[in-house]
Amino acid sequence: MDLISLRHLAKDARVISFDFFDTLFIRPLDNPEDAFDLLANKFSIPDFRQLRRNAQKNAFAQMVKEGRKEITLRNIYNNFQGTRGDTESLMEAEYQLELALVEPNPFFISFFNDLILSGKTVVITSDMYLEEDFFRAALKKYDMPDVPLYISASRNATKRDTGEIFDYLLAECEVEPHQVLHIGDNEMADFIKPREKSINAWHYQSPHLVNKGKKQPLASSLINGMIRTLRPDNVAAGSFQQLGYEYQAPATWGFLEWIRKQCLTDNVDKLLFVSRDGYALERLASRYFTEKLPSFSYFMGSRIAFNLSLMDEENFSQNLAFLMSGSDGLSPGELLERIGVEPPADHVMMSAGVAPDLVIAPENYELVEKFLIALRAEILKVCQRNRRGLFIYLHSLGIKEGDTVAMVDVGWSGTTQEAFIHTVKKFMNINVIGYYFCIANTFERKRRTPHQKMKAFIDNDTTSPTLVDKIYENRVAIELFFSAPHNTVIGYKPVKNGVCPVTDPGRTKSKDHNLINAQLTEGVDRFCNDFLAMLARLQVNLTPMQLAEPLISLTTKDDWRRNHLFMQIENFDSWGSTRNKVVKFQDYFKNSSTC
Repeated sequence: MDLISLRHLAKDARVISFDFFDTLFIRPLDNPEDAFDLLANKFSIPDFRQLRRNAQKNAFAQMVKEGRKEITLRNIYNNFQGTRGDTESLMEAEYQLELALVEPNPFFISFFNDLILSGKTVVITSDMYLEEDFFRAALKKYDMPDVPLYISASRNATKRDTGEIFDYLLAECEVEPHQVLHIGDNEMADFIKPREKSINAWHYQSPHLVNKGKKQPLASSLINGMIRTLRPDNVAAGSFQQLGYEYQAPATWGFLEWIRKQCLTDNVDKLLFVSRDGYALERLASRYFTEKLPSFSYFMGSRIAFNLSLMDEENFSQNLAFLMSGSDGLSPGELLERIGVEPPADHVMMSAGVAPDLVIAPENYELVEKFLIALRAEILKVCQRNRRGLFIYLHSLGIKEGDTVAMVDVGWSGTTQEAFIHTVKKFMNINVIGYYFCIANTFERKRRTPHQKMKAFIDNDTTSPTLVDKIYENRVAIELFFSAPHNTVIGYKPVKNGVCPVTDPGRTKSKDHNLINAQLTEGVDRFCNDFLAMLARLQVNLTPMQLAEPLISLTTKDDWRRNHLFMQIENFDSWGSTRNKVVKFQDYFKNSSTC
């Protein structure tokens, strides 16, 4: 589209007519009917969208029967059936929501004002069931000039059928058809019909209108609209910032809202956002949820730290499987590094029957396990230190006997929670609940369910098992969004005034991980500012699940696996990292460790 050519056309016209919706004014929604879903939330009428559609259909039938040419909002709500709610209140709410939604289109606003300043006659011509008072209110709201209006609901004449409303325009403006230029987005009503009357027409084809998706989550519709209307130049397309804005931020907000409700139900004393999954959650909670949640902390920990803290003389052998997990491709020294144990000198390893450059594989598992057993004393020293550090850490957080503690983790099978429970019960009696973004249909999760309390934002009770399985299959993408700009915590080191977390940088550097996280976080921050402003403007809300739907939709389709942003990530998981090879993000698709 070219405003230069449009300005040239306008020079020869005495009257310039603008369509209103999706032309002179726009809404921050991909589909206008998504406004009905916002009203459904506001009035707790789940099927409002369909009821509203039916009412409009019946209003059109009544219009035809009575020989009229257009319907009004009043006609629609006179035909509204299926709810005992006050239809007058519903009608007023729709009117006010539409008024809150519409805003001037930046593409046209300067052109519109320039035309008026130049002395041209500028009018608005719209096919709409809202009457003239709505359009005057919208213009007044944005301090725009009050121009002549040709509105189908007020004139009982339309553009779309015979173009009759243009006859009113020609007569009242006292001009010939060739002296009028009409601008609009609808090919039939705004281009073909005026041209049939010899009126010049310019078909407005916004990229948004051409590419808009009608079958998408409500949150995606609103988010796309927010980017388009609030941050058209500040959220770069195809960036991690955009991923943070569109997917991470709404899912994080929705998950936090769900957590808030669970904390009330469970009477939680202390909420722990476990690293690294809990980083973005705790960050948003600190900014927006401090008055809505019980006492909470960002809890430096992991399944590795808790499992190591659990290990002692009695259970060392049964934890060999944990020490060996995900070790294919590592060297024996790397196997020790990832649990915080300094590898012995090469000659010591050789004397233990293990070559320092050995590449661990199934055929040498038995040999490597013997090596670990030989280093049992050194490993258990680290485990004992971790256990003591964890004890000090919990006390520093104010956790005490008898407390109900909720651990927040992204998912998937309760491994981290189980290790934490078994470790902590050695020195403290607390009630531990797991709050998960999603718990999967894995054997391990089913085994743990009878013995530990786990609640999930997404599980078989809130959606289909098939969708849960699909989310779990693509869990590595979700884990990226619930990550943090620091290394994995693998233990604790008591110090003079408390405890310091011990972290694992991995055997190879994560490619741009901190930069990626910073860009995602920037997108999250911008979303939160825009989202809160939009909710205040519209006086509506989205449910926690609606907010999570964009991320669910992204990660349950295979397209994300071909996204160039995901493909540039390397060595994302320090547990399985090795100097022997670079692990690409796609390598995790089928081999992510359960947690």
